[in-house]
Amino acid sequence: MTYDDFRAGEKQGWDARADAYGTATARATVQSIPDLLAAVRLAPGMRILDVCCGPGYAAGAAAALGAEARGIDFAPQMVRQAQARFPGLAFDEGDAERLAFPDASFDAVLCNFGLFHVTAPELAMSEAFRVLRPGGHFAFSQWCAPDENPVHRLTLDIVRRLADMNVAPSAPDAFILSSRHTAKGMMAQAGFTDIALRDVPILLRAPAEDFFDFMMRFGVRIPLILERQTEAVRAAIRKACDVEAQAFRSGDEIHLPMPGIVVSGQKEGLLP
Repeated sequence: MTYDDFRAGEKQGWDARADAYGTATARATVQSIPDLLAAVRLAPGMRILDVCCGPGYAAGAAAALGAEARGIDFAPQMVRQAQARFPGLAFDEGDAERLAFPDASFDAVLCNFGLFHVTAPELAMSEAFRVLRPGGHFAFSQWCAPDENPVHRLTLDIVRRLADMNVAPSAPDAFILSSRHTAKGMMAQAGFTDIALRDVPILLRAPAEDFFDFMMRFGVRIPLILERQTEAVRAAIRKACDVEAQAFRSGDEIHLPMPGIVVSGQKEGLLP
């Protein structure tokens, strides 16, 4: 299955959310960046590629620590956001499954919560391996599955309970890489050695009064499901999200754990 409709919906959805990323999705995703940089053993002067870079936060952090960083994303508006936010760095439209770089071009490759947005994460891993120099490291972050992740458990339980999933678009499993065994196996299949995993405790802090609207800005997969539902179903899901999130209220915010993992591996050899 090619998931062409899913890919088109993801690209359009992230394009539409580029301006809001900093006040929504970034509240959680930036929290994994220190672990990603540590996993690739970042050092000044290293050449870094940030895949699925969004507005460029990981590339910007690497550059602030002395790396030569650049990024790619398939959503044009995300690339424009990154270019505006970090004007001294290079950002281009690109496909994680077909990187437009020669073999052995980078000392490290990063992907911050991006692999579950592509249709074939194993191809993205193989491409990361290809463009790495011998001795280089690849690291990606991934959300934990709903049984470990209260944010996804709350939202997906409501959607699955109330929505007509028969009309939901066909999509790859968002949590296939949440299985530590599967993630390590895919990395090994791509050629990586010294594969390591680290848990990343992330806390999502969202506005308490419009939690549903915040989550519709936060991601794309659930909105792709809801846009095919009736108005009555969407209203019921909105009400359930806003009501059930109040159990996690702290002052004017909802505080929900949203843990992730960082998976890393090395291409055998020694960096020059």
